Parts: sequence; structure tokens; C-alpha cells
Amino acid sequence: MSDRQNKFLDISTIGFTFIVGFISIKLYRKLLRKKAKDSFKNLIVEMAEDEYSCWDIVTKLLEKCKQHNALGFDCEWVTKGSKRQPVSLLQLSTLDGYCGLFRLCKMKCIPEALKALLEDENIFKLGVVPADDAKYLANDYGVCVKSTLDIRHFVELCGYIPSGLATLSDSLLGVTLDKDWRIRCSDWSAEYLTQRQVMYAATDAHVAIKIFDKLINKLYYTGGPLYWLRIYKFDGFVRDMCWKYTDVSYKAKTKTKNKELGTGTKLKDPNDKLVLKKKQCSTSIAKPLYHNCYLEAPDGELLCTLEDKKAMWYVLKELADVIKESPLTVRLRFEPSGRSVGDVGRYYQAVKENKCVVCGESNFYTRKNVVPKEYRKHFPELMKEHSSHDVLLLCLVCHQRSNMYDQAVRQRLSRMCDAPLTASDYTQYTEDADCKKIRSAARALLYQSQKHVLPEDRRRELEEKLLAHYPQHSHITKELLEEAVQISVLVENPEYEAHGSKVVEYFMQHEGLLKLEELWREHFLSCMRPRYLPQLWSIKHNEERMRVRLAEGRLSEEDMKLIGMRP
Repeated sequence: MSDRQNKFLDISTIGFTFIVGFISIKLYRKLLRKKAKDSFKNLIVEMAEDEYSCWDIVTKLLEKCKQHNALGFDCEWVTKGSKRQPVSLLQLSTLDGYCGLFRLCKMKCIPEALKALLEDENIFKLGVVPADDAKYLANDYGVCVKSTLDIRHFVELCGYIPSGLATLSDSLLGVTLDKDWRIRCSDWSAEYLTQRQVMYAATDAHVAIKIFDKLINKLYYTGGPLYWLRIYKFDGFVRDMCWKYTDVSYKAKTKTKNKELGTGTKLKDPNDKLVLKKKQCSTSIAKPLYHNCYLEAPDGELLCTLEDKKAMWYVLKELADVIKESPLTVRLRFEPSGRSVGDVGRYYQAVKENKCVVCGESNFYTRKNVVPKEYRKHFPELMKEHSSHDVLLLCLVCHQRSNMYDQAVRQRLSRMCDAPLTASDYTQYTEDADCKKIRSAARALLYQSQKHVLPEDRRRELEEKLLAHYPQHSHITKELLEEAVQISVLVENPEYEAHGSKVVEYFMQHEGLLKLEELWREHFLSCMRPRYLPQLWSIKHNEERMRVRLAEGRLSEEDMKLIGMRP
């Protein structure tokens, strides 16, 4: 056989092998898609409408999610007019196809078993925009859903274009979801749900965990083409990866195209998302909170550490002298009202690190008010002093997570203190309809151009309306129109009372403000589990500080009653 024939056979063999391989891959992918579709037909769906059935389903969910510590998570509700009603249905699904549907609209409150599951930070709740569902559950039922995880973070990490659940399901799993508006907008609080509603709800929750499973396997097993045949476990690598995005809202980038999803090329560097966020926000948080300069009493005793601007303010006002340049140390020329005593004093004397108190991030951070400003601003001056104890540093991710957890406490305080959060029908200011019409009429008359001259009848009507509102004027002038354009259309609502103000008033009359402070500090510790708190940071900090004042004779009985401190 000639060399030319051998060469032709080699090329033919390679071509045949390529074609067979290509066809095999196509057939295999088609088989996988068929298998995925079939798996959604075999879902086991159980519904809970009371506490007993709820406990039974939660027990099964906990048993079935042991290996992966993750659940598909979704919620449904009814919208009337343009106003969202309380969540009607909660869906949770395990990877093996067990789906629990909880009809919250038929329960007076969320049962303890379900509440414990939702608040278990060791079980990830997966979905697209799950943080919004968690916020609604907090607003409607006062449950603080922990460890929500938006699967779009992992979609992006794998190089795909993040999109809606239906698009991801079709592209990654080959499963087309039923997204007919008639079913999406159906009555989820009806006496009985239809079979189509049940399957829609169960599938939405299940598809989230199926997508997550595929993406994690792809990220976890990158060493060979058969990664999908292996089963991952939630070891340290996966858990750390998930924790990085837990309770962190996903913000989409500018759309690019992706071939693997059938829409273009992969993302260039999907791992740069958090870095990009940090760079965008770095200008406002680049400066350190703690400068660790020293302030001394006239006799040289250390009073506290403080920032450099405050230290130099004392010097410029000729109230102190610079004793040392590095670290900057200034000594007061007058006797301060109090000295550093006990652990409270030592807390203010201690050097503090500029890093996130939760995860230790030291490059990008922002201030976190453990006791939110909306409450502290209503405190008496006595309790506003030395409030820096409750200002801690958090990185951007931890700060976002902490703010989300705070919402559940606000809802709890709202119910406890009868202090509604701001709503459309309970606002500080309302619009005066008559003034709004006057302003609109003045604008129309003042800004009409030659091309858009008002009809004579319309112009006369608007002028009469203005003159009726301004009876002291006999005719329309430019000055009058300019005055009418600036008229205020907002009037203060006399029945409005700020949520923070009502909460503070309630605690002053009942449990004392120290209890309100401690409630927020305990919440921060339990939710965020900070590992790098400043030394001597304490839940009882203000109580200890007040006892020092009491011992020095600087605290009255009235003050003690106000803050809720016993002798």
C-alpha cells in the first residue's frame, strides 16, 4: 500500500473517530436531558396546612438533606392591585426530589419546627433572588431566614451568563418550566391548589437545587470530563465557597454572550465579581476607623485612644499639648469629668484593629451600627455618650448580610411595641392634592412655549384656578407663576410617629433602654458570630459604664429608672 493510501486511511480514521465521538456526545447530552426531564416527573410532593403535618415534612426534609445540607427554596404570594399580600406558600426541596409545600396562609404563624429549619445557618436555602423571599418571610411572619444562597453566583463562577430560573433550567438542565402568567399570578391563597399549581411550586424549588448540584460538581471536580458521575460532599472547600456568597444579594453585570448556553462566549474572569464590588465602593471606606492615637489626663494617665483629627482638635483649641508624635499622644490641660475605670475604661484604652470583626477582611470595610441609628438618635443624651462601642467594622459582604438579618428584629420590635414600619398609608408626609393641582397649573402657564401654546379655554381655566387660590392677586403675573411653581405639595401627617421613636418610648416605659441595646448586641453576636471583636467588647457595656457613674455619684434615680438599671 502506498504512502498516499496510508495517509488517506489515517485521515479517514481520524475523521470517522471525530464524527463518532461528536455523535456520541450529542446522544449522551440528549440522554442526560431526557433523564433530567424524567426526574422532574417523579417528584414526591407533600403539603402541610397545620402544625402536625408541618413537623412531619420538616423531619423528612432534615433527614434527606443531610449529605448536602442544602434545600431548594421559593415562595409564592398574591398581589392585589399593586400591593403584595403576605406569603401564601413556602416551597422547600431536597436534591433527591422530595418537595415540601407549606401553606402559610392557612397557619396562624410559622410552626417552631419550620422556623428552626429556616433559621438554621448550616442548611443553605437555594434559589434565584432568595434574599427577597427571606425578606418577605421576615416582614410577614417575623422569621429570620439564614444562609440564603443565590445560585447565580455559581452560574457566573462556572462561566455562564446569570439569568432567570426558567432560562437557567432550560439551558443547564434541558427542562422547560411552566411560566404561564396565568399560573404565576394565580390565587395561591385559594382553599385548594390545583395540580398545576402544586407542580409549578414544587418544580421551582427543585430546579434550583438541581442547577446548584450541577454547578458545584463542575467547580469541585475539574480534573476530568466525567465530573458529573461523582457525588460531592459538603467538605470544607464547598462550604467555604458557599459561605462566601451566603445571604449576599447578586448584582448582575453588563450582559455578555455565552456559547455554552447558546447565547455567546463565556465570561472573561468570573472570579472578579467581589473584587469589582469592593473597588467600586472603596472610595468611601478606604480610611481607617481606628487611628489609635492616645489621649492622656494632665497627670499622664491614659484616658482613651481616639482618631487623629479629634486629638488635633484638642491641640488647636489649646485644650491639650502634643506629647509624642508617633504614636500621636496628646495631654489635656484640664481635668476630665471622669477617668478610665474597670473593663469599661480598659476597652476605650485598648488599641483596635482596622478589619472586619466577622471574617477578618482588612482591605475593604465599612462602619456597622450594632444598635441602628434610627433607635439611638431617640436615646437621651446620657446614653448617646461613648456610643463608639457599638460602631464596628464589617467588610461589604458581612455588612450586607448583617443588614438583612436586622430586618427580622425590626419586625419583631414593630409587633412588640406597636410601632409600624413605614408603609404607604403610614408616612411622615402626605401630598396635598389641591396644592399639587396649583403647582401643575402654574407650570403649564409658565413653561408653555410658542410651539405649544395652550388653548384659550384651557389657559383661562388654569388662570381662574390660580387666582382662586391666591385671592389677593387680581391678575396673573410672572412673579405669581414663579411663586406657585415653588409651592410645597407635602404636608406633615399629624398621626405619624417614627418607628424608632415608638420603640424607644416603649422600652423607656417598660423594660428600659439598656434592654433594647442588649437585644441588638445579642442579635449581632448570634447571627454574625464575629471572630475578631475588640477586646472587652461586652453586651453589658453601657450597664457597666452606668454603674461606674453611679459609684461616682453622677447618676440620678430618675436616670436609672429611664435606662432600666437596678441599684
